Amino acid sequence: MDFAELSPRRVLVADDDRVSRLAMEDVLSACGPMEIELVEDGASAWAALQAGHFDLVCLDVRMPPPDGLEIVTRIRSSRALRRLPVMLITGTADRETQLEATRRELQGFLVKPLGLETAARVLKVLAQLEESILEPADKTIARLRIDAERHRRYVGAFLQQVRALHALAVDLGRPGADRTQFVQKAEGCRAVALTLGATRIEQLLGDAIDAVDEGVSGAAGALGLARYWLERAAASPAIAPAGAPVAGR
Repeated sequence: MDFAELSPRRVLVADDDRVSRLAMEDVLSACGPMEIELVEDGASAWAALQAGHFDLVCLDVRMPPPDGLEIVTRIRSSRALRRLPVMLITGTADRETQLEATRRELQGFLVKPLGLETAARVLKVLAQLEESILEPADKTIARLRIDAERHRRYVGAFLQQVRALHALAVDLGRPGADRTQFVQKAEGCRAVALTLGATRIEQLLGDAIDAVDEGVSGAAGALGLARYWLERAAASPAIAPAGAPVAGR
């Protein structure tokens, strides 16, 4: 999927250095359509993550608490956020920083001063994200031996399923909610995700199922992120022809 064809990606940047924040904004703006949210401390970063959905989070290692590594710990411990791509912003790419990135399942690090190499790293992470949301249409079409119109219909129907499942997840906190039905529908949706090469969405569906016994907010959060990512992918010209409404909207 061509990143340039997609609607603006949402990126969160947290860094207490104003010049670094502005430099990241310039770098990201050159990477394609972007909605960039800049914050200066860990508390603001965590609040932003609770308030909206993002495609990439870039965190300064050292900033007013919670620092970048603490925010990473919170993200990876959250059913709703754990699949988010995260990159560290650091002044040095020493061995310890690289080990931290590996241990915490990060998508890498961005070394100050920020420049062309930063843009290349960001674009690589975003491209990997897009292919994990929905594999390239031509690959799915060839694998399933279907035509482009059939593929669009599959994606549209899948998006409707995810939207309906998200609504069910939101209602799980109400008295009498049928959690067994939710799990059954989510398992069926996971099978569809694998059929369409939507590995990141399948993972979020699994997270939502696991969250049912832990608290419904985690299930709703995971499905909200899945819906956000899938809606953007389904709106790509590679899936929906220009001017055509996305199924279910």
